Amino acid sequence: MNAVILNDSGEEIIRRTMGAYKIADMMRADGWTVEVIDWSTRWSNQELKKFIDSLPYEIHMIGVSNLWMQDHVIIEQINYLKSQYPKAKIVMGGPKPYQRDFGADAMVFGYCEHALKPVIQWLFNGGDIPVGKFPEWAPNSLLVDANHSYKGLSISKYHVNYHENDFIKSHEALTLEISRGCRFKCKYCNYAFLGVKEDYSRSEDSLYNELMENYIRWGTTNYIISDDTFNDRDSKIEMLANVVERLPFEPNFSCFIRIDLVISKPHQVELLCRARCWAHFYGIETFHPLAAKAIGKGMHPDKIKAGLLWIREEFIKRIGVYRGTTGMIAGLPYEPPESWYDGIQWMRDNWESFFYWGLHISTDTDNTTQSDFSIDAAKYGYKLTDNKEILDWAASKGYNNYVEVGRQNNKLDSRILVWESEWSDFKRATEFADDYINNDFMKQKLFNFDLTEHMSKFDHKELMSFTCEDIYIKRNLNKLYLNQIKEYKKQKLEMYR
Repeated sequence: MNAVILNDSGEEIIRRTMGAYKIADMMRADGWTVEVIDWSTRWSNQELKKFIDSLPYEIHMIGVSNLWMQDHVIIEQINYLKSQYPKAKIVMGGPKPYQRDFGADAMVFGYCEHALKPVIQWLFNGGDIPVGKFPEWAPNSLLVDANHSYKGLSISKYHVNYHENDFIKSHEALTLEISRGCRFKCKYCNYAFLGVKEDYSRSEDSLYNELMENYIRWGTTNYIISDDTFNDRDSKIEMLANVVERLPFEPNFSCFIRIDLVISKPHQVELLCRARCWAHFYGIETFHPLAAKAIGKGMHPDKIKAGLLWIREEFIKRIGVYRGTTGMIAGLPYEPPESWYDGIQWMRDNWESFFYWGLHISTDTDNTTQSDFSIDAAKYGYKLTDNKEILDWAASKGYNNYVEVGRQNNKLDSRILVWESEWSDFKRATEFADDYINNDFMKQKLFNFDLTEHMSKFDHKELMSFTCEDIYIKRNLNKLYLNQIKEYKKQKLEMYR
């Protein structure tokens, strides 16, 4: 059996994301022949057809890894491919909620390691229909909530074996997964596996083998660690540090870090430095004490601020490189707008890399993992506004609109609560975040995950000095990626000539 899988990383960040490659790896292990078509939204329909027609076999399945793709683009591509390859089954996968009729045979939501085989058995081998439903809004598509019915928390293989036909370049940052689940359960968070007490980390040898294989085959040295919270256990950081000290090359890692853990466990700084994990994203969310406590982050903001400055100083002193990007949310419980402005001013005065979102609360009950805010918004002081001005504004900006998606809509979710509360409302919080985009974004030093993409192109100390404007406007480095995509397409199209 043969398949192609479409993958993309979105319009703004051009990187090679992992999901499609992991599914391709799993399917090859089961005897399938699979080609991944990356950056697929930058392929015309004619180019996609030209590539598929060049394959020396008939395709039986077209997969779509949909997280970073706009819905209307996916629908248009699926409609075209179905017209050209009517016998092929269409299977979508990823953690973005399914809320429209894409014309797929199956839509698998979430981590799908344990859902993949049942879906394939059903579609191709006459197996039982997997646990799922045919929603009213997509009556001919089976929706499988893998996070619920085929829980991919404990898996036997984290390692992704890339293929020579993937044409990976040495400067690319690949994704690395060390464990699944988060020990914490922040009230606003709708990640798949929260409050996990067990340790599902992979082994040290498997981690070493993956890093060595990618270095030998592709020259890869830079990685984004996808774990929800990398430093939730000392043992994970120490394992990576031990691996790094065994490697014949110097790697670099970017990841999600819970900063209050580093502050309360200062020995983690040494472990993170040993592990060459020096590009961090901190979900701080707020500097308001009551808001922080309400969402499950109890460390006092003054201690967080002091900790940020201390961590930066320690990394620069120890290994000479560091990037910490902070994520903040406007609209959290009990925090008035004046506090948002105080917080952003502190960031402007003291920190070089930060991002603001307006609070988005999902109302999706079909396939989105529910946060505590989503389950009972009223308990936390939120309700659906009846203010026509706010509702009209939200609609005009593309929120809860299946055709046009609001700019900062959470994971492209088109079912969100247009809320109001005693302290603020959806419009005001979102406009505050939009003002940040317009006035502060380009002045920021390059964010930790974006910086990882450029680690092999510049001296690291020089790279740390670049702002977003330097990279995206003055140097126009995204043009390099467009050239890379052009070369990648050329290589793919010439494979079977």
